[in-house]
Amino acid sequence: MRLLLDPNIFLEAGGYHHCPLSPGNGRRYPSAQRFGLDFDDAYQYAVAERYGLTIISFDGDFDRTARGRKTPEDLIFG
Repeated sequence: MRLLLDPNIFLEAGGYHHCPLSPGNGRRYPSAQRFGLDFDDAYQYAVAERYGLTIISFDGDFDRTARGRKTPEDLIFG
């Protein structure tokens, strides 16, 4: 499973990947904003869409989206 970790959560992990969005990927923001996400959540959502990632976050705003989210507890206990 490929994951997008909300930057508000700190985990020591074995590594990470840089997942940039090009200016052309900015078209994904409107689709994220239809869920009423603020800028940083919309950016994370667009990255998750672009790279096919599962969003890991404590932020319940992602529950309103088509992708949803998992919490860190879901990964540990799930």
